[in-house]
Amino acid sequence: MSSHKVGFDFGTANSVVSYLENGKLHTFEYESQNRQKHIPSLIVYDGDGIVIGDAARSKIIQNSNIKGYGRFQKQLLFHALEYLNRDRDQRHRASVTADFLRELLFSKVVKSSSFTQQKGNIESLVISIPESYYRDIASQERVCLDHLIVNELGIEEKNFQFISESIAATAYWIWEKQRQNLETHGNLLICNMGSNSFNLSLCSISTTNKVKVLYSDSQEDAGFAFDRRCVQFAYTQKHGYPLAKENPEFIRLLKDFGLKKIGFHQESTSKLITYLKMPEAMAEYNLYCFGGGYAVKCRHISEAFAPIRKGIQEIIQRLHIWMQSHQQSFDFLFIIGGFYQFILTQNAILQALDIQKNDPRFDPSFNNAYSSFAISHGACIIANSLIDPVERCAYTLGIVGESLNANAEREQQLIPIIRSGTNLDDLLNPKFIEKPLLTAFTGHLSTITVWVDVHLQKCIFKEMKLNGIQLPNYSCENHWRVGMRVSHSNILYLVIEECKDKQSLEYELGILADIIVPQ
Repeated sequence: MSSHKVGFDFGTANSVVSYLENGKLHTFEYESQNRQKHIPSLIVYDGDGIVIGDAARSKIIQNSNIKGYGRFQKQLLFHALEYLNRDRDQRHRASVTADFLRELLFSKVVKSSSFTQQKGNIESLVISIPESYYRDIASQERVCLDHLIVNELGIEEKNFQFISESIAATAYWIWEKQRQNLETHGNLLICNMGSNSFNLSLCSISTTNKVKVLYSDSQEDAGFAFDRRCVQFAYTQKHGYPLAKENPEFIRLLKDFGLKKIGFHQESTSKLITYLKMPEAMAEYNLYCFGGGYAVKCRHISEAFAPIRKGIQEIIQRLHIWMQSHQQSFDFLFIIGGFYQFILTQNAILQALDIQKNDPRFDPSFNNAYSSFAISHGACIIANSLIDPVERCAYTLGIVGESLNANAEREQQLIPIIRSGTNLDDLLNPKFIEKPLLTAFTGHLSTITVWVDVHLQKCIFKEMKLNGIQLPNYSCENHWRVGMRVSHSNILYLVIEECKDKQSLEYELGILADIIVPQ
C-alpha cells in the first residue's frame, strides 16, 4: 500500500484524518452502525482493550460502571498531565489517549477504524492543536501530547509537527483561494465555532504565504453546551426537574438529540428562519422531537443559544478594541467549525462583526463549501509542503568555540546552535548544543563571539560583551551547555545551563535583526 503525509485534527466531537490522493484532499472515513463516517472523539477502556466511537457510547449507556473517557480532548490531556504522577487512574488516562491515537492511525488489528489498514502507511504527521497550546511552547497540554506521540506511539520528532488550528485553517484557505486565482494577501479573520469552544484569530498573510497570528482569543461555550441545555429544557418540561449529566439517560438523550439536529438540519433551519421573523407565533413550535417523547421548542432553542450569543458578542468586542488600538482590520472572513452551520451561530457572528452577507470580505458560498474540514485539510496541505505558512529563521546562528587539534594547538570552531529553516515559534524554547562544550576555571564570562551564516554573504562575527555573568552552579568540576532562544519580540538570548542540575541563566544579546546585519 502507498504511504501518506497526513493532517490530523483531534477535535472535540470528531477526530478527522485528511490525506492527499491523486492531487485531491480526502478525509478518512469508516462505516459504523449509525453510518457515521468520521471517528468520534469518544473512547472507553473496559479492561479488554480500547473501544471507540459509537461502540464506546453504547458501552457507557449499557454499563455505568465502565469508566468513560468520552471527555473533550483538552480535558483528557489536562487530566493526563495534572494527575500523571499522583493518581493511578488518571495516569491510565494518558495511556488510553495514546491507545486511541494508535488504534485510529496505526492499528493492524482494528481494520474498520485504522488508517494504516485502510489507506497505507503514515510517512509523516501534522497535528493541529489549539492556538493557546501552539503559542506557549511550554504548554503542559502540548508537552503531554508530545510525550505521548514520541514515547507511546514511537513517532520520531522529524516525522511529526504541531501546527495551530488557526494556521492550519489559514493554510487551507490560501490553498483553495489560490486554486481559484483569487487574492490571498492581507488579514484573514478565522472564526472557529467548534463543539467545545469559540476561537477567534486574526492572521496576517504575506505575499509568500507566511502566516503570522496577530491576535487570538477564545471562550468556552459552544456546540456541546448548547446541546446539553436543549436536552435539559426538554427533560425538565416533561418531568418537572432536570437530569444529572452523569446519568446514562442523559447521555442517551444527548446522543439522540445530536443525531436529530444533524439529520433534520435543512428542515429545522427553515423553521428557525421563520421563528426569527415571527417569534411569538412560532415560540411553542416543537423544532426537534427526539429520545422517545421529548421535544425542544423554538423558544427553548433561543434560550439555550443566548449565553453563546453573549459570548460571541463579548469576544468580538474585544477584537474590535484591539484592532482599533493597533490600527488593524480584517480583509477576509473565514468561519469554520461544525457549529457554524447552525443559523443562529452564523447570524450572531455576522451581527457582532457588523457586516452583511454581501460584504466583500465574506463569501457565504466559499464558507459553506470549505469550512467543514478546514483544519485537518490545512494540516494535510502543510504535511505535503503544498503551503508552508510558518515563519522560519533564514540564518544559521551559533558561537565561536575553541578545540585542541592533534598537535595540542588551539583552533577556532564554528558551533551552530540555531539552524536555518527552524520554525520561529520553536525558538521560544532554547536550542542547545548537545555536547557540554563549556568549561571554566573562573565563574565569570566576559565575552562570547556570535557568528551568523548569511548564505550568499560571508559569515558575520560579533563579539558580545557579557559583563562578567556568573556561571550557574559554578564549580571547577562542572560542565555547561550553551544555547540560544528568540522571544516573541525577536530578541536573541544566550542561555547557559549547568549539565548536572539543569540550573540555567539567560543573557540578552539584542534584537535579532541588528545582530544579523553586517558591520
